[in-house]
Formats: sequence, structure tokens, C-alpha cells
Amino acid sequence: MRSGLPSDKSSEDRQSKTNKITPKFDDKSISQGELINHINSIELTPNLKIILETQAKLKKLKEDDIKFSDPVINQNGNAVIFPHTINVIQGQAGVHKSRLAEYFCSALLKTHGCQNELLGLKRTNFEATHTVVYVDTERNLSEQFPYALQSIQIKAGYAKADHPPNFEYISLLQINRKERFTALNEYLTHIKITTNNSLFIVLDVSTDCIEDFNKPEKSMELIDLMNMAINDHNVIFLCLIHENPNSDKARGHFGTELMNKASTLMQVGFEKDAHQNDTDIIRVKYLKCRSTARHTPFYIKYSNEAKGLILADANDVSSVINSRKHKAPNEDIIEFIEMYLGDGTILTRVDFLEKLCKDFKASQRTIEARISEMIQAEMKIFNKNGEQCTLYKETKEKVVYYSLKPC
Repeated sequence: MRSGLPSDKSSEDRQSKTNKITPKFDDKSISQGELINHINSIELTPNLKIILETQAKLKKLKEDDIKFSDPVINQNGNAVIFPHTINVIQGQAGVHKSRLAEYFCSALLKTHGCQNELLGLKRTNFEATHTVVYVDTERNLSEQFPYALQSIQIKAGYAKADHPPNFEYISLLQINRKERFTALNEYLTHIKITTNNSLFIVLDVSTDCIEDFNKPEKSMELIDLMNMAINDHNVIFLCLIHENPNSDKARGHFGTELMNKASTLMQVGFEKDAHQNDTDIIRVKYLKCRSTARHTPFYIKYSNEAKGLILADANDVSSVINSRKHKAPNEDIIEFIEMYLGDGTILTRVDFLEKLCKDFKASQRTIEARISEMIQAEMKIFNKNGEQCTLYKETKEKVVYYSLKPC
């Protein structure tokens, strides 16, 4: 009867084949050059070759101290955009996401001597040249998109009739949705071989660049394209995406994956007054900052005089926020919960309610009602690592505790 175990000869044959692909070595016995020569000397599948070449590169990088990249753009001193990253601006329709993105573009295109403040956005190395690539999918081609391009140039110190050599722009509006991803891929490949500059690519809106943002396989095509681009080239992406109606979640499967991959995730929305009506003040909230501690929000508004966005007056912002405090809306309470529990702190019910009642000058009954609503609705709250969490209530030895629990 044949045994189910392989013979010694069979084991030796397999080991011999394995040794042809993976040599026996330790970290000190083989150099990076020797490993690359070994990779090139044997027949490998394309995927295995990529894996082994990356392994060799990582081995070399691991030997030295890692110098982290400086930011490319700061906002009032806060590092916001870094090299080789995917970044996101999300918000409901009509909250000026595109206009905010235009200011990031203008900051990178800004000419010497231009005095425009650009919402406090500044590129950290004024001598570095980025090619800005604006990909639009929504605005009409007769007025809206051309006007936006003019606005970007004027804010950066150019005239309307100028054609900055490091400013590229296209519209996918006339491309069939099923073909947009392929068209975008072809265009980005073209751009990468026509310039040696670092690329800053805006996708406005990113969900329109793929066939179906609810299908995982279609969503991952664009996610994978961006991931490969930022690792293989000096590329930065700024993706704009709509939120689901009456929700703070970005649209579709693509929105979920994009949030996971983003380095900096910004949420744009109108501030509410005491009656929960929109004001003209817009809050830009950092939901995620992978490379730094999460920054506090900054506030902007649309100005008819400036024909664009300006920083909101601090007194106007305080007035709007204070007018809501005695109402204790969930959106405001969430910000304080993130502050108190976002670093992993666990608070007793007594301490938790005491802090929130004091912050909002509200009754314990009001605060507990808001907390119950959040728990029942499983409202999303972000910890300091930018991870989505929900408010968690538990009882231990007759004492009630509150904490944040990752989703």
C-alpha cells in the first residue's frame, strides 16, 4: 500500500526546485546587488519578480535612518498635503468642495510676488515645481469649467490669457462613463512621460471617473491605479467625493475604500445656527491626518466681493457656534466626544456627563438623550488615528463607562 506521505526523493526534488527560486541567505550574507543579480538570473513570474525586487529595495532602505518627507502644502502652519499620498475632500452637494480644491491648485501654481493669501494655504518649498493636473467630470465646457480654470490662474498671480506650462486640465464629461477609467489611465500615462515635474492630480469628482462606484471591482481599479502611481512616481492625488444625502459617509464602495487609503481626509459643510439652518460659514474639518496629529477645523465663507472663498471672521464663527450650545446638537457633541475619548480614554458616566454638560451649558437629561441617539444610530465618530468608531457604553461592577469602539 502506498503511503499518503511523500517519499524522501520527492521531498528532495521539491526542495531543489525551491532553492532555485529562493536562495538560502541571512541578512548579512547577501548584498542588495547580489540579490538583484540572483533575481535576474532565474526565470520568475512577473508578479514574483516585482515582489522580490521590492523586497530588495526595502532591505536597502531598512539599513538606514528613515527621513520622512516634508509637507508640500501647509494651511496656517498645519501640514496638510504630503508627497506620494492620496487626499480627499468630501461633503454634501453645494458646499464649495471644488472651490476649495481650486485654492490648493493655486497654492502650487502661485507666482513670485503674488500676494493672494489663498485661505492660508502655502507650498512649503517655493522653488519646487509641481505640474497641476485638474480632471473635471461635472461642469459644463462653455462657462463653468473655463471660469474655474481662470479663477485658479488669477488667484495664483497669472492673467486669464496666460498658459502656465505646469497647469494641465481635461474634462471627462464627453467620455462614456464605461470608458472613463480607461481614458483617465491613458491620459495620466501620457502626462507622466511628458514632464519630469511632480504631479498634483485633482479628480473632481472621483466617483465619476469609474463605471460604477458601488461595485468593488470597478472601485478598486481606480484605487489600485492611484496606489501604484504614488509608489512608482512622484504623484499626489486630491480626490473630491460627494457624501450620501443626510449622511457624513462618502458615496459607495469607492468612498469606503478611498477613506481607508487617504492620508489627509477633509470634510466640508455649512455650519448650522441655533435652529439647525445653514449659515454662510463653512467648516473644513479634518477627519483623518495620517502623517500628523489631527488638526482643528478651519472656517471659510464665500465672498461676493472676492468672487471666491475667504477665511471666516473668528468672531462670526464663535457667534454661530455659541448660538447652538444650549441646543447641544449631535454634530457639536461629537467634536467634544472625539476630544475626550479619541485617544483611547475611557470615562465613567459621571465624568463624561459632567464634561459635556459644562461644555454645552445643557441639562444632564438633554446630554443623555443625545448620547442615546448616537449609540442607537451608530453615528460615526473618528478617533485620533482617523479610524471610524462608534460610542460604546458598558457597565462594570455597577459603574457605567463610555469609550470609542472601532467599527
